[in-house]
Amino acid sequence: MEQSRNMQWKIVGLFCVLLGVASLLMVRLYSLSMDGGLKQAAQMQSVYTLDITTTRGRIYDRNLNPLTDTEKHNLIAVLPTDEAAQACAGQIEGEQRRQALDALTQGNPFVLDLEDGDKVYARDIENFTTTARLPHDQQKQLAVHLLGYLNGDGEGVSGIEQAYDEELSAAGEEVRVRCTVNALGEAVDGSPIEVQGSARLPQEGVVLTLDQRMQSIVEEVGEEEIDQGAIVVMDVASGEIRASASFPQYDPYHLEEALEDAKKPLLNRALLPYCVGSSFKLTVAAAALEEGISPEFSVDCVGGTTVAGRIFYCHYRAGHRQTNLKRAIEQSCNPYFIKLGQKTGGDSILSMAKAIGFGRETQLAPGIISQEGTLPTESDLNNLHELANFSFGQGKLTATPIQVASMVSAVANGGMAVTPKLVLGSTQDGKTIEEKEQPAPVRIFSEQTASILRQDMIGVVEEGSATMAKPQQGGAGGKTASAQTGMYDENGEEIVHAWFAGFFPAQNPKYAAVILIEGGEYGGMVASPLFKEIVDRYGPIE
Repeated sequence: MEQSRNMQWKIVGLFCVLLGVASLLMVRLYSLSMDGGLKQAAQMQSVYTLDITTTRGRIYDRNLNPLTDTEKHNLIAVLPTDEAAQACAGQIEGEQRRQALDALTQGNPFVLDLEDGDKVYARDIENFTTTARLPHDQQKQLAVHLLGYLNGDGEGVSGIEQAYDEELSAAGEEVRVRCTVNALGEAVDGSPIEVQGSARLPQEGVVLTLDQRMQSIVEEVGEEEIDQGAIVVMDVASGEIRASASFPQYDPYHLEEALEDAKKPLLNRALLPYCVGSSFKLTVAAAALEEGISPEFSVDCVGGTTVAGRIFYCHYRAGHRQTNLKRAIEQSCNPYFIKLGQKTGGDSILSMAKAIGFGRETQLAPGIISQEGTLPTESDLNNLHELANFSFGQGKLTATPIQVASMVSAVANGGMAVTPKLVLGSTQDGKTIEEKEQPAPVRIFSEQTASILRQDMIGVVEEGSATMAKPQQGGAGGKTASAQTGMYDENGEEIVHAWFAGFFPAQNPKYAAVILIEGGEYGGMVASPLFKEIVDRYGPIE
């Protein structure tokens, strides 16, 4: 009993001790509050750094029109003082006003993007004019597959942004503001905002061969008419790419959506190899003419021809009857080119294809590669069936739209093979271009051969398989293709790609243009009208 009473007294004693300690702590806290200790602690000052933006060198078209940093934004750096709060409340409207006032209640310095372009003037507010690297409106963004995009740290991870990341990063700078805050992170009244760096947009950058106006037209036409495919426009004399677009396009601000899209919009289809079809007949014809075969060599097309026991059909089953080179190109007659291929020989056709650039990859910029595609080997072409397929662009042949544009350029420029080019050079001031050294064109067939093929291609547009490609003025030459792929859709129908490859204007050609539509089937009916639309929108060539 006595033991129990002693334990109770011990517990009561311990409680009293704890109560006493708590009382002393309360007295000490009261003392600190009375003598301003907490207030003094809160006023302990430190420097707070606020990141505003990071500038970066620009990417330009050949005429020094900027392709990046075209969307202006006004940023404000705000110290949360009464004067700044009054300015934000009085000078900002709508949703951005709510954002500003919400941020002010947090008591910490902050940055706000005024997308409507307004500025706010007050003692504790700094205004900065900057740009969005790429527009947030996808419809305004040009050449997204070529330009690429940045990661969250502002580093290039694809396209030209990645290829020239070091140079573009070195041209810019980080912009920050520094201000004085207390121990609670609150701005100290009367402390100035110190700006580090300039939000001035750098003029240095990379200059591409693209023509902004041509690129815009190509993308507008493609977005209206192409579900999956590509368009390439090339300067026939130099191989410089004036426009290159892949469809569907993607929004660089919503990459997760592009990754999940079954149409694979992140692919740059202008650089990928496809079954080519009848466009390749131009290469076969060039090889034949260079071998001395007359353009008047004639074949009686009866709707098909038999090679080593196998029938190869013409798309026109009734037959074109007696057909020479001009008529065969105009009407895209398969039996004619099978016979022409046999007469020319597989080795000669293969050599011409390689000289034009088929079967060889092209680096347009570091990491941006037009793929090599595929060619049959000399051994393959000893097989008569392989040679027959190769002679009208089928079989093991695949090529990129870039390569097909190079083929058309060689015909249009008088027989010179060009190397496709995307980067023209660089600029330090945004006004002058330091051009990089470029590979010179190389003659691969005669001017006479080129002249014959040009006239035949003009015939395709004037009275052949691509009359729907004829522009309103200036004329054009071209070649259609409906390329079988050996792949089938969910309905069991073979997928056939539609191509049109042409040049314009008809006399003294300036540009080659190639349109590829996956699954489009009919080059003459589906692809060639897009060529006309592009030429008409671009207008007369000076």
